[in-house]
Amino acid sequence: MKKIQLIFAAAICFSTATLAQSKTSLNLPKGQKYQLENKLETSSSTDVNGQTMETKVNVTSTYNIEVKDKVNNNYNLTNTITHMLMNMTMMGTEINFDSDKPEDMNGEMGASLKDYINKPKDVEIDNTGKIISKIEEDSSEEGIAKQLNLAATGYGAQMAFLALPQNAKVGTNWTDSTNESGISRTTHYSIKDITGNIATVSFDGTVNSKTTMERQGMEVSSNTNGKFSGEEKVDVKTGVVQSNTTTGDATGTVSAMGQDFPMTSKVTSTTTVKAL
Repeated sequence: MKKIQLIFAAAICFSTATLAQSKTSLNLPKGQKYQLENKLETSSSTDVNGQTMETKVNVTSTYNIEVKDKVNNNYNLTNTITHMLMNMTMMGTEINFDSDKPEDMNGEMGASLKDYINKPKDVEIDNTGKIISKIEEDSSEEGIAKQLNLAATGYGAQMAFLALPQNAKVGTNWTDSTNESGISRTTHYSIKDITGNIATVSFDGTVNSKTTMERQGMEVSSNTNGKFSGEEKVDVKTGVVQSNTTTGDATGTVSAMGQDFPMTSKVTSTTTVKAL
């Protein structure tokens, strides 16, 4: 599990790269349900004492999001991870996980995710999509849930909504910046097209990450710098993201056991959202 934690050190920087904190309002009907699927594909190369360790990780997560209520311009959501599929290849060893398989949920990976798979989580967002409150991970967990940024992304909420600027039109540009939990991100947006209710938004930006965690008595820290770009389609009336594709790359170091290990990584994140 320690090696797996290193795999996600850079990948989590990109999986939430498109949260905008604009001043328009989302329009989410009470009782509406959405299904979100996110596919995260990462490949990384780490230099360990002169040897190159190649790693590939693919994670597909499915979330059900329900709008429970709107109170004082904030939305109360109940979000549930209904399925998670992982495939990891590292040093010639392949690791697979499917949350639908009881034998996988009863294994080491499943033990760290049992409190999240098919466990509804209450999440509150404001009317621009910014997360107000969320349930944090149990610090005693092995850490896969935290490495996947489950609570920090509001169990899918951060990937599902994008509030556009007021009076948005083709050519509208804006910039958003976030700095949370050691990850600073700047994103530049531009509306390329509006057809009917659907806006096509392109974006690019930079992300810098300095994080430290402790697992089983070992302190692991990462320091990476990266860039990303992509495109998404957004319903201008509701702020619901229909689709999003983000690609990114990063370079930096992962430090553990008193040693620094140079690493590079490439990440592709694909998200689709549909109303149920």
